Amino acid sequence: MPRIPLLVLPLAAWLAAFPPLAFGEASEKAKEDAAKAADIVQSVYGEDLKRVAATKDPGDDVALAARLLGAAKAAENQPALLALLCERAADLWLADPRGFDTALAAAYLLAAKVPQQAALAQDTVVAVRQRQYDLGRGVDKAAAGDRLIDALTQASAARTAAGDWEEAGKCLRQAATVAHAIRSDKAPALEAQAKGLVRRQQVAWRVGQLKTQVKAAPSNRQAREQLIRLLVVELDNPAEAAAYVDESCDDALRKFVPAAARPVGDAPELACLELGEWYRGLAAAAGTSPAGKAATLERATAYYRRFLDLPASTDLDRTRVVLTLKKVASELETLRPKAPEAEGWIDVLKLVDLAKDQVRGQWQRTDAGLAGASPNGAGRVEVPLALSGNYELEFRFVRTDGDGVAAILPLGSTSAMLLLGKESASGLQYVNGKFAGENETKVSPSGIQAGRLYTVVARVLIDGQKAAITVSLDGKPYIAYKGALSTLSLPAEWWRLPHDKCPGLGIDWGHVLYQGARVRMLSGKAAPLRPAETKPAPAAGSDPRKALRH
Repeated sequence: MPRIPLLVLPLAAWLAAFPPLAFGEASEKAKEDAAKAADIVQSVYGEDLKRVAATKDPGDDVALAARLLGAAKAAENQPALLALLCERAADLWLADPRGFDTALAAAYLLAAKVPQQAALAQDTVVAVRQRQYDLGRGVDKAAAGDRLIDALTQASAARTAAGDWEEAGKCLRQAATVAHAIRSDKAPALEAQAKGLVRRQQVAWRVGQLKTQVKAAPSNRQAREQLIRLLVVELDNPAEAAAYVDESCDDALRKFVPAAARPVGDAPELACLELGEWYRGLAAAAGTSPAGKAATLERATAYYRRFLDLPASTDLDRTRVVLTLKKVASELETLRPKAPEAEGWIDVLKLVDLAKDQVRGQWQRTDAGLAGASPNGAGRVEVPLALSGNYELEFRFVRTDGDGVAAILPLGSTSAMLLLGKESASGLQYVNGKFAGENETKVSPSGIQAGRLYTVVARVLIDGQKAAITVSLDGKPYIAYKGALSTLSLPAEWWRLPHDKCPGLGIDWGHVLYQGARVRMLSGKAAPLRPAETKPAPAAGSDPRKALRH
């Protein structure tokens, strides 16, 4: 099909177009790898690209895109070649709707294997979703609009991570426009996020100013302390802030910022209590934005929960921390956006009855969510909801310490497990009988840190005997898989659930708090195993020592 054959562009033009983030400062090694990748693709596929560009048949474009994608999957350990092959596969998708799936697969592969290219990959996803939305009619258009909103939201997150606040805001405003067009109740939350980005952009600009001032005049204590507080409170980055702490800073900053820069799980008992109180004080300080208050209260919560994990504290201190946690949870609730529940979502944490659905480990409901501990591994609860069809599972979690956080995904006639942060890697388990850290879905390092709140969305699509699973982490593409259902399986001996069609949530050694979990069916149905029951509230004055320390 006629188009400009991109691969016959001069090498210099291709290098100039390649996003700088992919290869840092464009080192000599990076340039050499890029040049070799361009030579390989030109020599192997150059004539094919010229041929399909000269024909009017979109079928040959789609077929070539599939071949390029296959070659990219085989180039996992050659990021420059993989990236170029994925880009060229995506270049061909517009020829025909039959190429949409290939373009999406190429984008997800690129994001998973070359994280520096996540923003570029997400641009392709947005373009495909926009095209599907433009072509959609009736119910299909509404569903396509919903997918476009998700893609734009993830694109905004990728742009935010890259510091491109203007483009991030444009993505959210476009998503809000689509939400209004399809009458989605996501519109208010998207508009609120866009306003929040404006605030983040202002903070980032001010941080840049202060860094310049401190560099020019290291003795400028006022600028230094303002910079540290903005990094800690508004950008939630104590690790970077610690680099600016010196002897001129006040006692609190010298004491707490370096401590906060270390992992929550490393903090000793007394430091946990003091850090929790310090972060609460930052939240209450004049001038702290709602987003900054939420970030500091989340940090305070992580330290308080770590404190309860440690056995040496007195009963009085424990009681005080339990009561403080309740107050902090209430404060956080007022700060979180009150977006209406999207149509079709099912709050699955409400369905879990620990007397019936706890399979392994120690689980308890708390004011903040569902808390789990697994000293012997494979701790899990079953969600009493049988899923038949395509669906999305969204969950929010904080891992206080330990190893992998798990979500069990029913897949038609089989199941698999999404394992996050297991031995510093994430992935699906099993794929062709291989563990998450050993198969093609592996993400290493995982990026999962103790004490931080994460939002995960797993989308499961089944087509006959094939499956497509995409996972986002905090709105960014994270894991993508497409293949035969027969290649997927669950580590049955350790992770099996009583009902094969039900999803599950778990922790593999350590402690986790699930702050929320919900399911949305994209097709098919979700059948509760039993009627929902209303549980009485815990008796007032119950002994906090009996609560799970997490």
